[in-house]
Parts: sequence; structure tokens; C-alpha cells
Amino acid sequence: MKKTILFCLILAFTAGTPRLFAQENTGKVPDSPPHFFHLLFTVEEVGDSGKIVNSRSYSTTISDHSYNQIRTGTKVPVKSSDKGDIQYIDVGVSVDCRDAHEVNGKFSAGITADISSIAADAETASQPPILRQNRWQANSLIPMGKPTVIFSSDNLQGKGKLQVELTATILE
Repeated sequence: MKKTILFCLILAFTAGTPRLFAQENTGKVPDSPPHFFHLLFTVEEVGDSGKIVNSRSYSTTISDHSYNQIRTGTKVPVKSSDKGDIQYIDVGVSVDCRDAHEVNGKFSAGITADISSIAADAETASQPPILRQNRWQANSLIPMGKPTVIFSSDNLQGKGKLQVELTATILE
């Protein structure tokens, strides 16, 4: 009986001993220096002939696993009631980029692009403006340094299309 009690006491005192000598494992990945990426977004209007008829560029720099926004546009006044109340609607380009990182030499990120404009044939003082809107959201994986079309949609008013091209380069 004494041997059993002695054995249990020794076992109780030594049960936590390996933890005293083992390195603490927190489950964290060792910190590596962050990557920074230069992003160039190009919004292109492609005409009926398949040639680019208009393009606009937007650029930003983003770091690993961060969130970034690009906003450019105009606030368009729209009559919102018979009393003459005015409401402003944002028209322009909005691009959101989240969780940017490198995967096997390629750029990966979740990207949302929202491009809106006033229809050219609808600008009359007596009628509210007609707004055109294209909105895309996707996770993208593109080659570094190579311009790549990430979003594209047909123009509903003709045979042309609107597309968003992304060029991502890693900053050393």
C-alpha cells in the first residue's frame, strides 16, 4: 500500500514536468517580413469593333493580408420628391481589394469593382438620369507583372464591353 501511494505521488509530481522543459507552442506561424504590392487597375471600354475606345487607370499599394479601397467619382443630384428634395447618388469607380498575398509567385486577392455612369442619352433636365452600373466580386489569382483582365461584361446597349484589367507587381 505504501508503494502504491508513493508511486501515485511521484506520478502526480512528474506529470507536469515535461511542460516545464518543452518550448511553448502557440500555434503561430513565424513572422516573415510583409510583402508590398503595387496594383494598377485599368478600366477599359471596348467598342463594337473590339478595339479599346476609352480607358482609365487607378493605382494603389497594398501589403499582405490588408484591405484597400479606391474611390473616385461624382455625386449626382437627383430630385427625390415632389417638394424638390434632392438626393445625391455616387457615380464613378469603386475598387476594394482584401487579403492580398503571394501564392507560388502569383498575386492573390479578393477584389470587388463597382463602375457606374450616367447614360449619355438620358441627360435631360425633365427626367431623372439613367445610371449604368457594372459590379463584380471575385477571388483572383494572376501572374505577377502581367496585365490580366479580371472582370468583363457585355455592354447591353451595343456590341462592346467593359473590362477591368489588373497588373500586380511585388515591391522589393
